[in-house]
Amino acid sequence: MKQMMVDPYGRDSALTALYYLDQREDLSTATLFRLLSNPQPDMALRDLEPPLGYFTRHANPDLDGEGLRDALELNLRQHDWPAAQRGGYLLDLLCYFAPQHEEWQRSILPWLDDVAKQLPEVPLLPFFPRDSRHNPMDALAARWRLSSGVLYDRLKRLLRPPYVC
Repeated sequence: MKQMMVDPYGRDSALTALYYLDQREDLSTATLFRLLSNPQPDMALRDLEPPLGYFTRHANPDLDGEGLRDALELNLRQHDWPAAQRGGYLLDLLCYFAPQHEEWQRSILPWLDDVAKQLPEVPLLPFFPRDSRHNPMDALAARWRLSSGVLYDRLKRLLRPPYVC
């Protein structure tokens, strides 16, 4: 049986961020995915870093994979392109940064390739509406037609020990 990851600081940081953002203090993967793929217009990257780090470190491909795929497919069926773009990008990030990234790659990466191809030609969308920084080197952001590669760069730093989250 795998040892569960103990992360009291990450948990406390994520809960504090949710409280600050006036969101329900629920750290379930589905709730965090919904929040991160549908950020409010006044939310900035720094506001969502702790929930993002917690989501990335604790999402489990066996327990959460099907639910996250279903959530992304629902956004596609409803033609909620911004949520589909952000959600696809978040799932791509799991394939590279999650502790179980190899399992995520095996379970959803080929499916994500198909999903990314389904997106219509939509204008580039900033991941966070008030964050206008761009990183043209970020292929993952371009794949999801997002104009901000900042999330990828910040997550790389965020998940390096010692963990901020």
